[in-house]
Parts: sequence; C-alpha cells; structure tokens
Amino acid sequence: MKQMKLTLSLFFMIALVQSSYSQAYDIKWGDITSRQGKLIYLLPNKKNDFFALRWVGGRIIGNYQVSHHQDLTITQKGRIKLVAEKSMANFEGAKVIGNKFVVFLSDRQVGFNHFYMQEYDEELKPIGEAVKIASYSVDRTRKKGWFNIKQSSNQKFFGVVWEVPGRKGERDLYGFKVYNEQLEIVNEGEYPLPFDPKLSTIHSHHISNKGDYFMAVTEYEEGNNARLFKNHLTYKSLHIFHINEDGLDDYQLDLGGKRVEAMSMFSDENNVFTITGIYGEQRVAGVKGVFYQRIDLTTLEKIGEGFKEFEASFITEDWTERAKRKADRQIDRGRGTPQLYNYKMRDATLLKDGSIIGTMEQFYVQISSNTDTRNGTVSQSYYYYYNDIIAFKIDSEGEFAWVTKVRKYQVSTNDEGPFSSYASFIDKGKVHFIFNDHIRNYDASGQFIDSDRLYTANYSRRKNVVALAEIDLETGERKQATFFDREEIDAVAVPKLFEINYTTGEMLLYAIWGRKEKVGVLRMGGEK
Repeated sequence: MKQMKLTLSLFFMIALVQSSYSQAYDIKWGDITSRQGKLIYLLPNKKNDFFALRWVGGRIIGNYQVSHHQDLTITQKGRIKLVAEKSMANFEGAKVIGNKFVVFLSDRQVGFNHFYMQEYDEELKPIGEAVKIASYSVDRTRKKGWFNIKQSSNQKFFGVVWEVPGRKGERDLYGFKVYNEQLEIVNEGEYPLPFDPKLSTIHSHHISNKGDYFMAVTEYEEGNNARLFKNHLTYKSLHIFHINEDGLDDYQLDLGGKRVEAMSMFSDENNVFTITGIYGEQRVAGVKGVFYQRIDLTTLEKIGEGFKEFEASFITEDWTERAKRKADRQIDRGRGTPQLYNYKMRDATLLKDGSIIGTMEQFYVQISSNTDTRNGTVSQSYYYYYNDIIAFKIDSEGEFAWVTKVRKYQVSTNDEGPFSSYASFIDKGKVHFIFNDHIRNYDASGQFIDSDRLYTANYSRRKNVVALAEIDLETGERKQATFFDREEIDAVAVPKLFEINYTTGEMLLYAIWGRKEKVGVLRMGGEK
C-alpha cells in the first residue's frame, strides 16, 4: 500500500512538472479540418485575425486561394485573380499592407517586365484593377530577371526589388522602389552591379523603418578558379550598398581579414545600421565565430564592432568520442583546429535596450547515388539535415554576453524537410525555440536528456514530441523540455509555417496529418 502511494505521488509530481512547463504559454487550437490545398504561408493582420494563402490543385494546373480567419474560424474565402492590364500575369507573392490583403503580380510584355499590386476588399474580392508599381526593360538578348518584395520591420514601408542578368560582357542590373502605406514612392533607383556577376553574389536586401534601401554583395577575387567556384577560397570582401538622395554609398566591411560566412542586417530609428553574422578565416573552410559591426549612416563611419570566437569545447560538446579523438590528432599534426560547418544565419533581433539576439542553424543536403546493376539506371536520394541551433547575445555596450547551443537532430529524405527546422520568438526575458523532436531525447518528466547521442526527430504518434527550448536573455542559461506531442494535438507541427506577430503578441501555429490540418495561436505575455 505504501509503495502504491509512493508510485502515485511520483506520477502526479511528474505530471505536474510536465503540465507546468507545457502550460507556460497558452495555445488555443482551432478545429481540425480538411486541408484546402497546400498552405504557402500565414499572414498576420490584427489580434485574432489573419490570412492564409494556399495553392489548390496539382503541380502544374491549379490556382492560388486566400482565406480570412477570425478567432481561428474562416470568415471569407477568395480566389486570386492572376490578371494585370487584361493579360495573364505571374504570381509573385502576397502581403498585408495597411490591414489590407494585397497580391503582387508580374507580366512580361514587349520590351518590359512589369510589376503590379492588386488590393482585395473585406470579402476577398479584387478592388479595381491591378496597379503597376515597377518596371524594367528587357529584350531577347537579356535574360528575364526577377522581382522580390521586402517589407520594413515596422511594416510601414515595402520595397520592390529587381535583378536583371546582363548580356555577355555586361554587368547585372538591379533596381528598387520603396513605398509607404499610402503607396507613395519614398525612395527609388536603378544601377548596374559594381562587379562582374561571375565575381559577386547578392546576399540580401533590407528596407529600414525609415524607408531606406540596403543591399549586401559579396565580392570574390579574380583568378583561374574564381569564375567557377565562388567560395571561401576566392572570397574577397562584403559590401553594403546604401542608396540615398546623393546617390550610391558603398560601405566595405573591414573585419581584419576575416571572411563573412553568413549575415543579417537591420537598422534602428537613430540612423545606425548593424550587421551581425558568422565569420571564418580567409581561405579556410568552416565557421570561426560570430561578429557584429555598427555603422553611422550619416557619416558612414564604423562606431562599434566585436568578435566572439567559438571555443574548441563549444564546437565539440556534442561530438562523439571518436570524432573528438580524430580532432585531437588533427591538432597534434598541425592540420587545424575543430570547425563548425554549414551554419546558416536565420535571424537577428534588435531589442529595446539596444542589445542584439542572433540565431543560426546547421543546415546541409547530402546526395546519395545508387546504380541499378540490371539496367544501369542511376537514381539519387537527397537527405536534408537541420541540426543544432546556435544563439548569441550582444549587449547594449557592444560586448558578447553569451553564446550557447540548442541541440537537435532532424533528417528527412527527398522532401526538403517540411517538418524540420524551428520557429522562434522573444518574450518574458527569454528567446524561445519550438521544433519537432524524438520523445526518447527527454526523460519521464519531459526534461531534455543532454547526452552525446541524440535520437533523430520522429513524426509518428508515439514518438513525436514538439520541444520548447528557452534561453535566458540575461544569463544565457538554457532549458529544454517537451511542449506538446503528436498525440496531444492529433497532428504534426510544421514550424517552418509558424508566423510571429509582435504587434499583437501572437504566434500562429500550423499542423497537419494526412489530409487534415489545424491552426493554433500562442499568446505571448511580455514585450520583446
């Protein structure tokens, strides 16, 4: 009898621990319903209010549809009209601008490629005709080029960016137009890329909260292999181009000979531009550490920078003993120190106190070829790996406060990893990460088992669990535990399609199982 009481007490204590952690955030799930096509993305609007864009049909024949949701219930549905100036147009994306759902379209006509914006009303019907908001000239000797859409973090500005490959011997062309919520042009320009396209790569574009436009370009060295292999062996420098009223500013990052591996850029209301990311050594593969650099846009002067090199123990903390012994032998033979590989910069967030939170993820694809000896047919399998997360904080004084690692192991075949990767948000003095995992990576109380060997994330009813990892913004202390599981919500979470809205304090969640789906809302309780 005493043993039974002890067992029951232990059971209820474990249940209480699990419940207290999983209920740290209130998640409200909508009803599970039949999937109405493939979800492309969720678009937050107001509190308890969002849009969902889908592709309905097969790979070739089908159409885009949009639905409006309030309190997790569909209130309106509409079909996207792919028409501009009475001509069939190409779908380029959708946004919420000024609380209105809008669709972007492009159409190539004689001598030009045009870009349009089509507004929709509350019943999700097109309002008037699509409005032309950008164009660039093309001809038969020039490749088509492409458009891109960028929005400022405060959502008060959006930009249309285009890139056009040059003819043989010509530079690539890029251009942009930045609009405010009233569809007034606040900034525009069109320029040839300053470098040979074979010796440069456009990294990313950025629209500031004041409507400024930035572009990051990596320049590579001229040489026999440079035109064939643009990598760490031919890396030269990273340029940030800022277009203002006086023309084009070229700011070249000086990292003391270091190589930028991946980066994010953002700006604040004080005309300070910040770049943060991962660096490596020149002509050496792998990641050495994380960096940041701040620039005064008024003077184009560097006003702060910092570097944090990863310690060997940090790099190898989840390596097997065999891998560690191999690394030790490499060091003894003078063949280099342990390195991190294949990390991609995922996000960088500027907090109200001026500190920065950066996150990156290890991602790579392996290709396996198999030959059928009977007929010589070769087949290929693609393995998609989404592994550990590295997070870091740069405090308001420009010092690295902490760097830490969230461990996960996700691999899938021939599917681009739809259930892999993670979603993150900052709230209650912590940065949180949500991702799919294997239940055997956690003990009976739901706490993470930090062992050398991780079980691969699983999506079956009995083995799947969604993890919630959190890092304290002040101390860098990390905790990781189960959040909810496959059986609890009767579906598999799709973190890639989660969407955060700090304005309303909500994160939209999405999960599927077979031909069923459900959407949920996570309520945050504090400020970023």
